[in-house]
Amino acid sequence: MITYNSSQRLSLPALLLPWNLVRRLRSQISLLRQFTKREIEKRYKGTLLGLCWSFFTPLLMLAVYTVVFGFIFKGSYGHPGETKLQFVLGLFCGMLVWDLIAGALTSAPMLMVQNTNFVTKVIFPLEILPIAMVVATLVHTAIGFVPLLLLIMISQGMIAISGLSLFLIFIPIVFYCLGLTWIISALGVFLRDIAAMMPAIITILMFLSAIFFPIAAIPAIWRWVATLNPAAVLISMAREALVFGQWIDWKMYGVQLILSLIVMMMGYVFFMKMKPAFADVL
Repeated sequence: MITYNSSQRLSLPALLLPWNLVRRLRSQISLLRQFTKREIEKRYKGTLLGLCWSFFTPLLMLAVYTVVFGFIFKGSYGHPGETKLQFVLGLFCGMLVWDLIAGALTSAPMLMVQNTNFVTKVIFPLEILPIAMVVATLVHTAIGFVPLLLLIMISQGMIAISGLSLFLIFIPIVFYCLGLTWIISALGVFLRDIAAMMPAIITILMFLSAIFFPIAAIPAIWRWVATLNPAAVLISMAREALVFGQWIDWKMYGVQLILSLIVMMMGYVFFMKMKPAFADVL
């Protein structure tokens, strides 16, 4: 196992270079793999069905949201000839992507607090804990996509070739999650109120992320505000590509990819600069 002094204050230019981050993470790959496995097992420890809950939970939530938004509020994504089943599948897709974002943000505030024993170890690389948590949440999300893909194949006969862009869409989503998780987990050490605030923040963001409606349904005067929300943009892209067979807007995707990389690196720098003070507080 390769480690380095966690109290070492790295220079800002060194922290800002993405390839330095990649090099440091490669040196910790075995430790990262071990903690990712630990996070996955911890999520389902003591349950009878284990990882199967990643399969069944989205289906249960889908049933609730379908009744509420599909039949009571008669939701639609505004596509010509759109069927109720397509709306349900689009809703399912948006829910799964949101689960990744919400799962990372919800776990972030108490991540360092719950791992105090590692914080006090001088040579332990704490920055891998947020990565392990995000990757474990990504695994949970990937399993949830299995029933969605099966439903699409059964109802439409095949998955549109544009669905392949889903792999690309998840790159900026993961970058955003990593950056925000590094920031929130560092702040959570000093501001415990963040953990109490997070459920309300997650609920507000969910309804602002175009999961239950298309961005086009927002009045034009306020639509630009929705485009400032990366979750709304990327969830819409994923839904259009996978369910409605439309390729992503490559210009918008490029913007989101660059912004997500900036957020990730800013989050990493913030975490690494704050890390030496963790042990004093905890």
